[in-house]
Amino acid sequence: MKIKQLLLIPILLMSCTQLGDAQELKFSGYFENQFFPQKIGDSMKLQDYNKLRLDLSADIGKNLSFNADYIYRTYHGATSYSALDFLPEKLAAPLAAVPSQLISEFNLQFTDEIFLDNAYVTLYAKHLTVRIGKQQLPWGTGYTWNPTDIFNAKNTLDPTYEKVGVNAFKMEFPFATEGLVTAIFTPEAEWENSTKAVKVKQHFFGFDMSASFVEKDQDSFADAQIFGLPLFNSFKEKRQLVGGDFSGGLFGLGFWGEGAYNKMEMSDNYGQYLVGTDYTFENGLYLTSEYYRNELGKSDKNDYTLADWVRLFSAEGENLGQDYLFAGQRYPISELWNWSNFALINLNDKSAVLFPWFDYSYNDNTEIMFVGYLPVGKKETEFGEFGYGGFARIRVYF
Repeated sequence: MKIKQLLLIPILLMSCTQLGDAQELKFSGYFENQFFPQKIGDSMKLQDYNKLRLDLSADIGKNLSFNADYIYRTYHGATSYSALDFLPEKLAAPLAAVPSQLISEFNLQFTDEIFLDNAYVTLYAKHLTVRIGKQQLPWGTGYTWNPTDIFNAKNTLDPTYEKVGVNAFKMEFPFATEGLVTAIFTPEAEWENSTKAVKVKQHFFGFDMSASFVEKDQDSFADAQIFGLPLFNSFKEKRQLVGGDFSGGLFGLGFWGEGAYNKMEMSDNYGQYLVGTDYTFENGLYLTSEYYRNELGKSDKNDYTLADWVRLFSAEGENLGQDYLFAGQRYPISELWNWSNFALINLNDKSAVLFPWFDYSYNDNTEIMFVGYLPVGKKETEFGEFGYGGFARIRVYF
């Protein structure tokens, strides 16, 4: 960590204290520690991080507010990985003799970081809300997947973890009784490269429904042969998305769905769709399931290519297969303990990840979680190449 970055913390605190005297600036946040063991190859790798998040908020005036959060995180233990360790042998073996600097994309590094996660102002008017700055942009109704969400990379093994802020201009226009139009612009160097998104949302017969249109520049991957080695090319291309989602309840069951069709500038066009349902019994037992169709994926594991695996490890995080099922249950075994079991299944190559989950509320401000990852599947399948592992996480709010 550079000295000048560390100096930002006291400078930020002193500045905020001065502002707080005039604007009633409120402080909150949390400390989080996560211990993450995972079997890679023949060894068990151990990683641990400490994360401090400082949240700031202030009501500047009747129609103006300010929010921000700053994150400082330190990594310990295993902080360097090679993605080659997670590839099938038939793809990893030809790359073993290649100098590491030529395939740096396969090196995963975790370094200490300090950054401004969110910082934005919100202006309120009778028929308009404007938010300017780095902000969270949740999009879609799906739990494990979000086909319409082009702003966030989602970890399917921990899908509810907080999203990273996106630099954007957002405007919301209410209409009719419960309607809402949302327009988002995330600026890049030129208008053509910037992301533009519009969503129209309305309430019909007990269901929230919305339609979306998005245009963005996206990182894409294609297979390539270089000096006889199976490698890949990465390139930028325009992506235009038309989609929608819904959520609501019927006969005590919760229902949701989400879908998107993607028109690509150079790659093949594809669709992604999901439907889900959940139910809570009187004794607190909660059941949920979600089916996902991914036309970007392959129906046969023998067709998985290096570019497919790279896309899985990239920020886009697209799965390898075409058909998936997520299912699970949660049950309050005591006043403070919840016990859950979830499964993420690739229906095409018959691989899966099972993860038992225990969470404990130590008090109103402390959460403790124990989660296991148990991969199931043959070699060269999506989840069969991963070793078992899990994480233990404690978070203390202040």
